[in-house]
Amino acid sequence: MKRSLVRWFAVTSVALTLGLPGLQAAAPEKNETLIADFEGTTYGDWQITGDAFGTEPAAGTLPAQMDVSGFAGKGLVNSFRGGDKTTGTLTSPSFTIERPFLNFLIGGGGYQDETCMNLIVDGKAVRTATGPNRRPGGTERLQPVHWNVESLQGKQATLQIVDNRTGGWGHINVDDIWQSETSRGIPSDEIYQQPNMQTFPSYGDVGYDQTYRPQFHFTSQKNWLNDPNGMVYFDGEYHLFFQHNPHDTVWGNMTWGHAVSPDMVHWKQLPHAILPYDEGTIFSGTAVVDHNNSLGVQQGDTKTLVAAFTFARSPFYQAIAYSTDRGRTFQLWNEGKAVVENQGYDAGERDPKIFWHEPSQKWVMVLWVQQGKPGRVLFFQSDDLKSWKEVSQFDRDWVFECMDLVELPVDGNPNDKRWVLYDASFEYEIGKFDGKCFLTDEKVLRGDYGPNFYAAQTFNDSPDDRTVIVGWMRGENVPFRRERMPFHQQMSFPQTMQLKTTADGVKLFRWPIEEIKELYQKQVTLDNTTVAQANEALKDFSADLLDISIAFEAKADTTLTLDVRGQTITYRNGMLHYQNATMPAPVIDGQVQVRVLVDRASVELFVNSGEFVATFNAEIDPQNLSVHLGGSEKTAISKLEVHQLGSAWK
Repeated sequence: MKRSLVRWFAVTSVALTLGLPGLQAAAPEKNETLIADFEGTTYGDWQITGDAFGTEPAAGTLPAQMDVSGFAGKGLVNSFRGGDKTTGTLTSPSFTIERPFLNFLIGGGGYQDETCMNLIVDGKAVRTATGPNRRPGGTERLQPVHWNVESLQGKQATLQIVDNRTGGWGHINVDDIWQSETSRGIPSDEIYQQPNMQTFPSYGDVGYDQTYRPQFHFTSQKNWLNDPNGMVYFDGEYHLFFQHNPHDTVWGNMTWGHAVSPDMVHWKQLPHAILPYDEGTIFSGTAVVDHNNSLGVQQGDTKTLVAAFTFARSPFYQAIAYSTDRGRTFQLWNEGKAVVENQGYDAGERDPKIFWHEPSQKWVMVLWVQQGKPGRVLFFQSDDLKSWKEVSQFDRDWVFECMDLVELPVDGNPNDKRWVLYDASFEYEIGKFDGKCFLTDEKVLRGDYGPNFYAAQTFNDSPDDRTVIVGWMRGENVPFRRERMPFHQQMSFPQTMQLKTTADGVKLFRWPIEEIKELYQKQVTLDNTTVAQANEALKDFSADLLDISIAFEAKADTTLTLDVRGQTITYRNGMLHYQNATMPAPVIDGQVQVRVLVDRASVELFVNSGEFVATFNAEIDPQNLSVHLGGSEKTAISKLEVHQLGSAWK
């Protein structure tokens, strides 16, 4: 008893001091009896069968398992040894039931008779408890529960911890078993009625107005996000799925988060769409509207949304899920089994892009399959979205994960269309695609000159012939960490993609979508002015959210600086300089055009109608709301527009 009292005070003190999740232990009461706390190097007199429990308590999370939390001290029972395929039992020595309650911590699978702990009296299970998880997703956090055993006092009993399940959530976690005069936690049979038990957390209202929360860029309500996934327009809504860690502000536990918007500016986050299953997680992919009912699961007149994703468990493979209710819930096709088996590269194959190719009347999948050089892209075709045939390969040194392939008209001409293939780092080639093979002149172009634009994706089924792209603004964002924001990472602002003819040939242009104007508030607009006159007009202007456009005359010796909230962007010698990056800013007809979007933690630069784009995370002083121009006061400015933006979250 003394050892457990000391351990409780030590663990609780650390948990309260550091705010650590999962280090929970209830204070022993005066009339409590410890049955087991699993803090030793063995199970002691407990009897072991099978291989699920090993020979000693686990020290927390086991290999290939999501993070286990909520246990007390350093050890617990964890039957995930060898994954969910192992089975076994762990049975306690006999003891006398002396108190009216048994209190304990339990987690893992929620399957009666398969993943459970039983109280055995006279050879029968008179009480039973399972973990909270019965479907893909969930959390490995142990929950405090109790049994009322008042009617059994004086009887001899044993505890049997059971793992007889080999499928998903085929394991059980148990810790800190006490006899007590009072109950702690919830009755064991109510574990499924508790919030956050059967799926990933529901966060409540954490708000969208933290100091460094982006106000017109998408962020998850809480915790980590990365790659945009499954971007598709359907029935009046833009769907943005995204890689998400529901439990922490670091990468991990990958599932598909989900948000919808009527305009790509105002977003509403929905429950998670596709959850981990069968010991794997859900990596990136795309979604389509199954207009032809190719999958054959349509309900009534509502078209089916079909999502293709990488199932991330070695060896990786490609699977699909579908929704018949406008994306509100998704079902795994064929229990999440492969529609494209692993091609021999293990984890080096992922992120399927699927779309309907009208000329060939086929579904197409574009899949990155190889690390190293050359990188490789495989093209597949399908009639039904579930049976795929490889039709060609495309090898290039530059290709690396998150491939996208889109068709765009050149200079707006519907009779002159080309295809653009790009990867996560946003290098790209322009060519022809016949549904099977992608052919180019092998000229590789750079799509973004900043460090923070990655894994971008375009919306399938866009309603207005626009091709709109959103990227993940990857990279450490210091304020998010330092100021303990409830979220981490953000998406870029949506941008249109167009092919235009330049002096250097056909190139890709990106430009913020017109819907940004919905956020415009006060503004300063000047024509045919100078730096000095512009600064006079801006001296009383302040805003934390900005959309600024400037067109100025540029000569060989022209230097111009734009200081926006303390972020200095400099033009000189035909280049734009910001942070540690440079991007081309060529003079066209005697002028350079620059557009700048500034949110609370980012800067996006667009030069000459979007021929050159650079994307940056930024550490911006929340107290600095100024806009100021530098350089020669007589530099001619043909147009200056400074717009303050309102929040998209309000």
